[in-house]
Amino acid sequence: MNPIAIFAATRWELQAVRRGLATDRVATIDGVRCHIGQHGDRTYWLVQTGVGPIAARSVAGRVLKAQPMSLVMSTGFACALVPAQVGDLIVGTAVSSVHGEGAWTVGSDCVLCDGAVRAGLLIVAQDAGLVARIGTVVSSGTVVWQAQEKHQLRRLTDATGLDMESAAVAAAAAERGLPVAIVRTVSDLVDEDLPLDFNLFLRPTGWIKGMQALISCPSSLAGLNRLRKQSRVAGGRLTEWFQRYAETGRESLRLPR
Repeated sequence: MNPIAIFAATRWELQAVRRGLATDRVATIDGVRCHIGQHGDRTYWLVQTGVGPIAARSVAGRVLKAQPMSLVMSTGFACALVPAQVGDLIVGTAVSSVHGEGAWTVGSDCVLCDGAVRAGLLIVAQDAGLVARIGTVVSSGTVVWQAQEKHQLRRLTDATGLDMESAAVAAAAAERGLPVAIVRTVSDLVDEDLPLDFNLFLRPTGWIKGMQALISCPSSLAGLNRLRKQSRVAGGRLTEWFQRYAETGRESLRLPR
């Protein structure tokens, strides 16, 4: 029985998953560190991809090439493009990439999420008492940090959630004919700006420019503290969902064998 691959971008997101889905061993595949756990008859591989589609596609591709999987899941935090509360779940029905800043376009790489698996994942959310927002997810190669752009993406795509990695992970899975699931928790909302342009930190010498931006706008510190609290809530909800996910049997989840 092939394991389930669960990909998250950052160590904070991966830690939230691991608090709910304990692992007991580590394997390294083509330089990628994979945390492995066993719950009942299911084996899970938890993998940190790094931020953004390039890193996610590279890491997911290497792992999936080397290790047969029964299901590929993209998880972590997301922005809600619909009215929601911090900590709500976003369960994907499909995912596509989006490109550009200000003049957004939708990529031709739409991947459908597995409907039978999604039904099982929603049962987990219901059992855990968590609110689930169901719909399409779009993935951007940059951090969408202004509410104006979030609303533009909502109007263009009618999507429910926004992240940076799910489309790349799904594309790597689709290349191998593997079913895909997306389960994320809301860390920021459609009507709010992030405290600063986090794209600064993703560029060469970005930390210097990012710190300069913070120094030049001290009010950003309050926004960073707000985002830290929201991320803590999102992480807690992700842990709760994976705790219940681990307790639920394969048949009730309708997971592939």
